[in-house]
Amino acid sequence: LELLRIFAMLSIIAHHSVVNSGLTSTYDYLHPTAQQYFFEVWGMWGKTAINSFILISGYFLCKQTLTWKRYVKLLFEILFYSYIIQLIFWSTGYEAFTLVGVVKPIVSLFQSINSNFVASFMVFYAFVPLYNKLIGTLDQKMFQRFLLGILFVCTFTATFFHSSTMNEPFWYAVLYFIAAYFRLYPNKYTDSRKVAIAGLILFAVLSIASVVVLVELGAKFGNSYWGLRRYYFVSDSNKLLALGVGVFSFLTAKNMKSFTNKIINFFSAGTFAVLLIHAASDTMRHWLWKDLLVMPSLIHKDLLYIIAYNIPIPIVIYILCSLIDVLRRRYVEKPFMRWIDSGCYTHLTLPTKREEGAERGWG
Repeated sequence: LELLRIFAMLSIIAHHSVVNSGLTSTYDYLHPTAQQYFFEVWGMWGKTAINSFILISGYFLCKQTLTWKRYVKLLFEILFYSYIIQLIFWSTGYEAFTLVGVVKPIVSLFQSINSNFVASFMVFYAFVPLYNKLIGTLDQKMFQRFLLGILFVCTFTATFFHSSTMNEPFWYAVLYFIAAYFRLYPNKYTDSRKVAIAGLILFAVLSIASVVVLVELGAKFGNSYWGLRRYYFVSDSNKLLALGVGVFSFLTAKNMKSFTNKIINFFSAGTFAVLLIHAASDTMRHWLWKDLLVMPSLIHKDLLYIIAYNIPIPIVIYILCSLIDVLRRRYVEKPFMRWIDSGCYTHLTLPTKREEGAERGWG
């Protein structure tokens, strides 16, 4: 599961390199090229990765207690990176200082609910104790009916009837319940490595095929309508194929033979920070993807050059952001949490190492 966190974040970085860079504005859906097809597939896994992250959180947290300190710790990390990165852009003159920029990191936590992952996740996260109480009132049969009902509304109708049932905080709660069911009521199918791998391959192939087919339809009929909707089955986390890839990725990781690796644990600890740093703001996205890496210009490059150029990018960004977060945890977070511990609520302890694993499953 720690390794899955890393791969999922690498997928999100690849997704952002395509959808946040302006690269998609260079596509020609009437005459798609091999380069365009590469980027279509390279950048299609962001929402499926988010599903995996939330499932990991649900799997751990359904049997744990979410303390207020854990929530404050996560909130502090969000605001820390928002303001530090903003200060860097202001001090270098890359972005003009404004009063709006001062309050934006706080305001966006409320204003961006259902349009920004971090804001939506913090709403979802706050209700974890309530989810656990609800789970505790359901027996297995009632839990099954509950999951089938909300999946019918949120996934089946959204996928096949184009209903607008996607609400990020609520969908994360649905994923939480799915993971909790896997944890509380394991069976030979959800615990089978072969079933998990087969399901992952099936849904991954179907996801890629859905994108390619929609692009091809646009080219064949000379209508960009289909191409512009090529991510229909994976663009929202609640769509069937996005859910399938996320669930079977999670089950594949869960059912693998357990092992411990210090390097994997080291880098998985900074997963949330990787997201907060590389996707901190519109200014960061513009600087990273357009100014530094010049992603839109790649559409006209040789395909082999594009592949060689893009593969290292998520890895390098992940490593650099993780190393930055090591410094934050050591020199900022630890003193901050000691200060919190020195208050009047000293009887509440910090999460254990095992509990911290659930925090890193955020998404």
